[in-house]
Amino acid sequence: MNGKVMNFCGLWRSVAAARGFFAGALLVSGMMLAASSALAAPDGKSAPEIKDVAVVEKKGRLLAFVSLGSAFSPKVFEALHSGVTTRFTYELALMRDRAVLFDIEMDRQTLTHQVKFDALKKAYTFISQNGLDEKIEKVTKDRKKMMDWMAEINGHAIAKTRALDPKARYYLQVRANLNSVKFAFPFNYMLSFLNSKTPWAASPPFGSRGM
Repeated sequence: MNGKVMNFCGLWRSVAAARGFFAGALLVSGMMLAASSALAAPDGKSAPEIKDVAVVEKKGRLLAFVSLGSAFSPKVFEALHSGVTTRFTYELALMRDRAVLFDIEMDRQTLTHQVKFDALKKAYTFISQNGLDEKIEKVTKDRKKMMDWMAEINGHAIAKTRALDPKARYYLQVRANLNSVKFAFPFNYMLSFLNSKTPWAASPPFGSRGM
């Protein structure tokens, strides 16, 4: 009899513990859902998007010009000024347009724009890097200038004109992954609101000599 009572008490304690666990899990899930919904559209601003994509020819090369809109929100600035590195990773895909068959991806490049704020110097250090080939570093105290550097691609070479078919039509697809820095646990959850990815945006069709 005593054994049955002990087993019953143990079972009741297990059930109570399980109920407490699930209640806690539901509470945490509710808090995370509320936080994510509050951060889905911070301060009522529109989501980041690629606004303009243009391709022009210069000295035998095709150069890409891209503009990213709504890239910075007050929360992004707050994190940046707290010492969090902010990085935008741009993907550029050169596509060959074909009327009947599937379009062909001719080339894909990744371009990163990164900024870090120095609280002592009150300055932004900007780094632009194309893979491992070229790296550009600039420093400014001007917030607007830093934002322009981060949100614009001005004349990035995507192809040589002689490598393209003069009879073919092409277009450039671009998307951006905002704050693609990989944080360690638990900051990957705490700073998840900084991460977002834009849809693909395409330029108007162009020939081997650009638009």
